[in-house]
Amino acid sequence: MKLKQVSEELSNVDLLIYLLVRFPEIFTINYNLAQSKFRLSFLLKIKIENDQYIRFKKGFLASFRAYNELSGFNHSSPRISKKFIKPWTLLQVTLRKERISLEEVNLISSLVVNEYKDGLVFDTRGKSYFDNKTIDREELIEYLLPRKKKNEEENLIAFRESGKVYIYDK
Repeated sequence: MKLKQVSEELSNVDLLIYLLVRFPEIFTINYNLAQSKFRLSFLLKIKIENDQYIRFKKGFLASFRAYNELSGFNHSSPRISKKFIKPWTLLQVTLRKERISLEEVNLISSLVVNEYKDGLVFDTRGKSYFDNKTIDREELIEYLLPRKKKNEEENLIAFRESGKVYIYDK
């Protein structure tokens, strides 16, 4: 007997899997539809000094404001936080919005990678399924991201461990 999967639930799971596969620098993703919140976490193998963090945060927020102005969006700026967990640092970017675009994820990821490339933990175990299919992956992510989901209680968290992606509904 084959189980039937609901397409709305499947697309949220597919979205998180795709983002973790596409962006190996993202450590975890928390997607809370009820609170309209996305949280992207990056793991650093270094301790971020406070002055470096403040400089990064100012540049990050300025870049995001410029992106919002150029794209014509009037979204609130993301919230950036850091947690030091000896000897690691967890850098988190939280966006309060119903939808997130591929450009926003790419911008966030690029800014973090440019600043902390030597200290950032990447999962580079294998080649992405989408490596040679640029058009397919862009179409897939654009299909998954803007959809309004019916299940307003959904609170998904995704992470990778040992080359596998795990997704849980909190």
